[in-house]
Amino acid sequence: MELIKSWRRQAPSLRVLRAFLGVTFAYAGVQKLADPGYLSSSSPTFIGTQLREFAIGSPMAWLLHPLMQHSIGVGVAVALVEIAIGVGTLVGIAPFIMALGGCLTSLVLWLSATWHVHPYFLGSDSIYAVTWAAYAISLRETRGSPSAEAAPDKAAPLQPGIDRRTFIRSGAFISAVLALGGMARGLRGTSKSTGLVKGTAAAPAPSSSAPTSHAPSPRSVDGNPIIAADKLKVGHPVAFTGPSGEPAVLFRLADDEVVAYSRVCTHAGCTVGYDSSSDLLVCPCHSAQFDPSQGGRVLSGPTSIPLPEIAVAVDDASGEVVAT
Repeated sequence: MELIKSWRRQAPSLRVLRAFLGVTFAYAGVQKLADPGYLSSSSPTFIGTQLREFAIGSPMAWLLHPLMQHSIGVGVAVALVEIAIGVGTLVGIAPFIMALGGCLTSLVLWLSATWHVHPYFLGSDSIYAVTWAAYAISLRETRGSPSAEAAPDKAAPLQPGIDRRTFIRSGAFISAVLALGGMARGLRGTSKSTGLVKGTAAAPAPSSSAPTSHAPSPRSVDGNPIIAADKLKVGHPVAFTGPSGEPAVLFRLADDEVVAYSRVCTHAGCTVGYDSSSDLLVCPCHSAQFDPSQGGRVLSGPTSIPLPEIAVAVDDASGEVVAT
């Protein structure tokens, strides 16, 4: 079988690289499509929101800005390209082209998604770009070696077009990529990384000079309404737009305690999401974890700065939780 032969022809070191890069890229594409918020404009992990945040200070801003107008198409394309590169690498379809594609994809992500990560080696995309490049060079060197079955290739003259086997393999490859993408999208409801209900905050207003959390107040409170207090449940955070226009999240920690935080990660500016399995706010870019029950304190990750707190209170007159 050609697939088995393609693995046997490679040195053990290249097999390790091939397996790791192929599985990782295929998983990255599947993970994007499986995220229920990836293609939803009301979600914190919406691809359009990510593109907007990546463009800030990025050398790729000139490209990212026009792509924002076609966010959903870009999101689907990126996921399918990653799946295609991963599956193609694993099954041996145009290995050198797939390696170059992996290198280019990682380079683009490095210059956008992880451009603000310092020091640079904390950003995985730079490492993937170099690893894909090294794999591509190794494939080219191996192809030119005497042991790479050069003799049979030289003996057989090149034929125009493609043969039946290549056609079938290509068709099976494309079908596998689309099927994997479809299955990933079908599993989108099982994701736990963005358990946020959308709030209905009014237009932003100037923020308080001393953001704090407040217990329910016996008087009327001026501010922007977010959600009715009786609809805010413990363990079910609500996403809303903060006073400065930033993505934010509201929590009820107890019957008499509500808190809110900016969802802009204090490391590289990505939008954090709520992980219902750990009750933490987690950054999707570099895995920083923040505890909303402890003032947004950092539990792990490349940052040491907690999430900024936003002043909120319960207006007894209207029964709404408001940003003050």
